[in-house]
Amino acid sequence: MKARSPWIIRTYAGFGDANETNARFVANLGRGQRGLSVAFDLPTQCGYDADDVMARGEVGRTGVSISHLGDLDDLFADIDLAAANTSMTINATAPWLYALYVALADQRGIDRAALRGTTQNDMLKEFVARGTYIFEPEASFRLSTDLCAFAVASTPRWNATNACGYHLMESGARPEEEVGYALLGAVFVLDAVREKVGDERLADVVEAISFFVNSGIELIPEIAKMRAYSALWPALCAERYGVAARFRAGCQVRSLTLTAQQPELNIVRIALSCLPVLASADARVGALQLPGFREALGLPDAGEQTLALRTQQIWMHETGITEWPDIFAGSHVIEAETTRIAQAARAIIEDGLVIGYARTIAKLSSLLGRRMSEWIAAIESGARVLVGVNAFTEAVPVTRDADVVDTIDVEELIAERSASLVAWRSQRDRQRWNAARAALVAAAAEQVSIIEPSIAFAKAGGTTGEWTSALGEVFGARWSAPLGVELAAAAADVVQPIARSDGGIIRVLLAKAGLDGHTNALRILAMTLRDAGVEVVWLGPGHSPASIARAAVSEGVDAIGLSSLSGAHGWVAKALHEALRIEGDSTIPVLMGGIIPQQDHAGLRGLGVVALFGPGAKTADILAAFRDAAASPRAEVGGLSEK
Repeated sequence: MKARSPWIIRTYAGFGDANETNARFVANLGRGQRGLSVAFDLPTQCGYDADDVMARGEVGRTGVSISHLGDLDDLFADIDLAAANTSMTINATAPWLYALYVALADQRGIDRAALRGTTQNDMLKEFVARGTYIFEPEASFRLSTDLCAFAVASTPRWNATNACGYHLMESGARPEEEVGYALLGAVFVLDAVREKVGDERLADVVEAISFFVNSGIELIPEIAKMRAYSALWPALCAERYGVAARFRAGCQVRSLTLTAQQPELNIVRIALSCLPVLASADARVGALQLPGFREALGLPDAGEQTLALRTQQIWMHETGITEWPDIFAGSHVIEAETTRIAQAARAIIEDGLVIGYARTIAKLSSLLGRRMSEWIAAIESGARVLVGVNAFTEAVPVTRDADVVDTIDVEELIAERSASLVAWRSQRDRQRWNAARAALVAAAAEQVSIIEPSIAFAKAGGTTGEWTSALGEVFGARWSAPLGVELAAAAADVVQPIARSDGGIIRVLLAKAGLDGHTNALRILAMTLRDAGVEVVWLGPGHSPASIARAAVSEGVDAIGLSSLSGAHGWVAKALHEALRIEGDSTIPVLMGGIIPQQDHAGLRGLGVVALFGPGAKTADILAAFRDAAASPRAEVGGLSEK
């Protein structure tokens, strides 16, 4: 048997502005990387320009800031788009970033048919696991399928959607649930796009669908999961559409198990997690990217990215796995587990097709909440061993203080990006821009594809925020997901009733400052607090410090629980303190959770943050902190100079 070809080596990169990220791209390509995987910052993912008030504090933090065609030109400077294979982690604004990419190719005289790459463009998992949605589900799904229908005709080598099991597993899904719901999401897309392109192009659409999968350290079920994916997708396509299909997937190994404690151990976890997606030749991924081993603490630096590249190169060039046929074919253990996963996944798909897209979102959201609750409870009880966290916690001699120093000057970057946007808007042809925007709005209103009008708008100088605003005229305001159905408590044995010292009910506001939409942990905390008798005011994600302060004061809460994930904790705390002062009550205690380096703690406490919780914090400790915050006498917090 002939061995399979090696996979595409990628690293996930993007930070600051386009020029900084381009330098990293060029350097990584020189180190042996074969494909580009672009990380966009949260404002770009959520459809805001860099100078929008909602973008402040998050510009360039979790990825690169892209507002217009000039930014994208800088991002791919000295990179041949005809030769590149570009993966873009982008969903709600995927049609816009795709339009910018096509517009850039047109500007450079590159045939659209030569473009190769992937837009993630999977809205199902955004609504249940990741949270970077803009419009309500039906409108979001329409934009996603518009892109698929357009791309199959104009950029046939482009994967217009990348159905994601990855984020489902990160949110607690079991192997069969990852497989079932990822494939179900792809089937929802295929059914909708089929109506737009007709049966004659259906095979092309099927071929243009790829998957983004997860791979954990649990070897047997993860190997079986990959084999179930590879067998079930072709079977579904043959049965449902009469189309011969092959399963094509990219992968990033699991981040959920990467720990802030003893982060060097993550090097071992990452290397072992490659095994399930590489060793089984009949179910090997076509592209692989690895996280930095300090991902639980911040974005990877150049050294961590180089180590991620070298890890793949050792797998590719030293292990010899590409020289062998499938070594698991015929294994009774693997085949039995593969069959179990495939059968359970089929049942999930069949149920989803009966209940439909919207009800699947509600059902899956509830399921993932329960699974994440179970995950947290297992770690806190010790039923699941996490080395260096709840077992074998003795210091490893090589482990050092791994706090990642934030080198981004937020105010300087915001000023630079804002000036760039002012200059960009001043030089464009206003009449051409007006016409292009009107055409985009008309396309959205008339239920025709918005992709070509988006490309025209990009060429006319439109920006990310302006594209979002134009579509908002038709699709309405930004959609806000409700808290949802009740979730299981994170750990039943630690959920004891808590109350104020006077016996009254504690009232807590929970919110996620900024644009990051990962809310599983915050939702679980909300339900756990409710189980403990606390009244929870739920704001959820996507709020500015000013709106959080207004809600806290008007609701008369005893404490604010604030989640921050994108490295903007300092800016958020400062802005929230000022907003509470303006609203007339800067005595409300604030509790903050997220990836917050130790060296920032003192400054945050000077801004009214009374408790700080990082990765691995225990539910009992968080509940106790809310109780203590509500019971403590109110005191005016010091001035903003106490940074």
